Amino acid sequence: MFIFTLTIIILVFLLDLTLSILNYKNRNQPIPANVADVYDKKEYKKWLDYTMEIFKNSILTKSVNTIVLIAFLTFGIFPKLATLSESLSKDRIIQTLIFFGLYIFISFILNIGFNLYKTFNIEERYGFNKTTVKTFITDKLKSALLLILLGGPLIYLILFLFLKLGVVSLFYTWFILISILLLVNILYTRVFIKLFNKLTPLPQGELYDATQKLARELGYEIKTIAIMDASKRSSRLNAFFSGFGKFKSIILFDTLVEKCTTDQIISVLAHEIGHSKNKDVLRNFIVSSLQMAIYLFLLSFFLLSSEFALAFGFDSIHLGFAFILFGILLEPIGIVLNIPLSAISRKAEYKADKIAKVTGYKDALISSLKILGKENFTNLTPHPLVVKLTYTHPPVTQRIEALNKD
Repeated sequence: MFIFTLTIIILVFLLDLTLSILNYKNRNQPIPANVADVYDKKEYKKWLDYTMEIFKNSILTKSVNTIVLIAFLTFGIFPKLATLSESLSKDRIIQTLIFFGLYIFISFILNIGFNLYKTFNIEERYGFNKTTVKTFITDKLKSALLLILLGGPLIYLILFLFLKLGVVSLFYTWFILISILLLVNILYTRVFIKLFNKLTPLPQGELYDATQKLARELGYEIKTIAIMDASKRSSRLNAFFSGFGKFKSIILFDTLVEKCTTDQIISVLAHEIGHSKNKDVLRNFIVSSLQMAIYLFLLSFFLLSSEFALAFGFDSIHLGFAFILFGILLEPIGIVLNIPLSAISRKAEYKADKIAKVTGYKDALISSLKILGKENFTNLTPHPLVVKLTYTHPPVTQRIEALNKD
């Protein structure tokens, strides 16, 4: 099991590295004609430089994380963390939570330097970063607090049920996770986003009137359209749709509102409404529920088998290590599952684009895609294999090509 696990880790790393290199080398391919006007010569040179720096930082981050993980597994660091957690509590579940906390803290320390360098050096120099050190630290603290307040009790409940009921508990765990997923979809814009960003209702005016006109044309009742202060952290542009039923929301980045015309913003709104009309959020919810069922079924093998634990220096099954090892060995399965799921997601983007097209905003959407591409430093020549394996959205050139088809 030891050799098997290390082999999986190395193979996943090599695949990730190969895809990164393929995408990086493909940057010098001729730019497709339909997006040739996205960057001028100076901007494209800047994009090439940015791509090179992001590539190097990403490779270094992945390499260090992989080496450290292999070292942890090889030199028995996980059993040592378990011993430390056991010395701090006699309750098995609390011990497991401490074990998780130690592992997460080590991972945070390991990656914080790379995050700081990327945010305050690379992103800063290329004009993307707008966050301050104070906001950066506050975000990290809020994220940690959320993890403790929400993740801690959830893991405690899952472990409690497993210790009491055994494998049968995984059915109840699945139901709990589905309920939480549903709750997150409902509360995402109402609670979670507001912990980090300010949402302002779209004010009365030309853009507001245009959104109401679009809603009437599409027969769509808009519950919430809000502008998010994304410029507080980044200059990147975006918009997204979340929730379903009475809890549907469309969020526009303030950077999008600032950089795009009314028609361009409406074309993006038409695209987002397209996701709602096509019930993409509901589909994602169902797919995620099925994924969780598959993953919980696989998790049962790690929670019940002592072979993996014994191979890495434990005397018996350790629940915390079982979860971590499960996450490690799940990656190849995740890669395989991601291929059809990404293809479905890309198809959904085309269908949402079509909504904007049939409502008369084809040209506006094309121009907005180009602005988004330029402002977000989009890769105009991604490698086809990388697109097939990892892209949830089609490349800009393919979306424009689809929009221009009769």
